[in-house]
Amino acid sequence: MYDSPVPPEEDTTLDLRDYFRVLRRRKWIIIVTVLVCLGASMALTLTQDPVYVAHAAVYRPTRFVDQVFDPTSQQSDTTKDRELNNEIQLMNTPKIRQSVADKLGYEPEPTSIGGREGTDFIDIAVEGGDAKRSAASANAFAAEYIEVHRQLSVKNLQDAANVVTDQIKILDDQLAAIAADQAVNPFAAHGPNNRIVDQREQDQLDFLAQRDSFQEQLHNYQLGIQLAQTDGTEIATEAGVPTEPKNENPITNIIAGLAIGLVLGIALAFLREYLDDRIKARDDLETASGQTVIGLVPQLADWKSRDTTQLVAVQQPRSPAAEAYRSVRTSVEFLSLDQPLGSLQVTSAMAGEGKTTTLANLAVTFARVGQRVIVLCCDLRRPRVHEFFGLSNRVGFTSMLLGEAPASEAIQPVQGSLPIGLVASGPLAPNPAELLASKRAVTVIEELDSQCDLLLIDSPPVLPVTDAQVISGLVDGVLLVSSSGTSTKRDVRRAVELLHQVDAPLIGAILNNVHSKHESVYMYGDNRYYIDGAAEVPEESGNGRSGRRSSAKRESRSAR
Repeated sequence: MYDSPVPPEEDTTLDLRDYFRVLRRRKWIIIVTVLVCLGASMALTLTQDPVYVAHAAVYRPTRFVDQVFDPTSQQSDTTKDRELNNEIQLMNTPKIRQSVADKLGYEPEPTSIGGREGTDFIDIAVEGGDAKRSAASANAFAAEYIEVHRQLSVKNLQDAANVVTDQIKILDDQLAAIAADQAVNPFAAHGPNNRIVDQREQDQLDFLAQRDSFQEQLHNYQLGIQLAQTDGTEIATEAGVPTEPKNENPITNIIAGLAIGLVLGIALAFLREYLDDRIKARDDLETASGQTVIGLVPQLADWKSRDTTQLVAVQQPRSPAAEAYRSVRTSVEFLSLDQPLGSLQVTSAMAGEGKTTTLANLAVTFARVGQRVIVLCCDLRRPRVHEFFGLSNRVGFTSMLLGEAPASEAIQPVQGSLPIGLVASGPLAPNPAELLASKRAVTVIEELDSQCDLLLIDSPPVLPVTDAQVISGLVDGVLLVSSSGTSTKRDVRRAVELLHQVDAPLIGAILNNVHSKHESVYMYGDNRYYIDGAAEVPEESGNGRSGRRSSAKRESRSAR
């Protein structure tokens, strides 16, 4: 019996070829996504209202009023930044916006005000649907900024001047009180109270000195107020009327649409690939099953229909599908060089994956090189293989199990010159699994095996019922059939796991319904060959393989 290798753990790493394969397989997702994004960008370009941006700049030099009070003083960057931010925040208040609106006569466009880092410039940008209004709004905000800056500077200096004026008034009151006291007592300085007089005179001198100091400060503040009126803050760049809207650039929008569509399309392609568990190509099946794919059968029209049976090996012997079945036959023959494969079970993970179609065409392919083939239907639940050969299901395997018919009666010869005999399932039984697990089933299968070079057994799928696992213990090899675009990796992995639990002799896998876009093909003569398939051998009965198989099978049987 063939020793089936234990499937390795699935390798989830991807190389560069895998990425390109995904992109090729999902190219329509990418193409459609790019077209949708491109169409959306063009529609947006054509339907959106134009937006004009006007720019103005204000030069706000370092404040030099402080130099009036202290020529050596330097305003820190932190202080400058705080004052600038305060002014910008004030410019963004509804009060200032309303002031600008009053001067313009209409509500100004949305405005952005900010300072240029590391400079004394203020940038003002206005966006709107009217180019002239955008420019007018930018210039109005620039003028308003200069006015606000001037008013703030003047106000701060005026507040300081008012404080100094109040101090001077207090000192004047104190000096007036001393003068009044001297007028009342003009001779108080000559007598025993001269100490008090000296103190009064000293206070008068101190008050006069303080007043002179405050008076100098007041003079400086008044000078500062005059300077603040013209401190050099001015419009550095007046906003001109923009001629082109910023959002009507079809080239930019097309490039953006293409870029966004390409990125989004590739992301969707890989997401779809990640979520799609279906087997589509040879690599998918080999990864999921851990088995070598020995055959890639191209798409057959309506092969899933129970109303259609296709023996392409007979009807279209020169077709790519017939070539694929011959490739499977060649692979099986090479596998049987060291370990004879006298009986093969063909099964699948789930129903509708083409196992019966595969088995029937393989029977024809093996028979055409001179091998005596018996096709045994062990699908006692949904038998169908007899339909491919146009034979009856009245007598068959269950008839032999019950002793109602000998092998000579159960084996139906297939019409034509091919050495194929068919043992149909026979009447359906209520307990298929029990019948297949009986000793009588072992005896019948061995009897049929002894009468042919190759016994091909059609069994139910692995996952729905246990029949396939039972049969796998009675054969030399098991072929697992899957369907491209239908079978899932999860089902295949589970089927292989169940078969290995009973030490089933898995020898390989076959992928049906393969589309040429998923596998590379080349032409030779009038036929199309799959690169991944095995080498083809001539359709001759005299190649010597049948005789070697029969001899090896007899030796293997005698060794048992």
